Amino acid sequence: MAHPFMKMLDAALRQSDRDHNEVLLVAQKLRKKGYPHGEIYGLLSALEKSLIDPAETAVVAEAREEFGEEEY
Repeated sequence: MAHPFMKMLDAALRQSDRDHNEVLLVAQKLRKKGYPHGEIYGLLSALEKSLIDPAETAVVAEAREEFGEEEY
């Protein structure tokens, strides 16, 4: 069974482009709602590894990198 947030991240990926990273915005919103940083970061990592399209992978990688830096 897929994680409930994965659907949100997939939808955000479809709305993202080079200039607007909706995936990062969704991850930040989840963090502000109190969900664990590690859980969200893990989902971003899993999503990045599951993608084939290099453009989509780049969007998620950027979101993961920026999101990861926020915690520290």
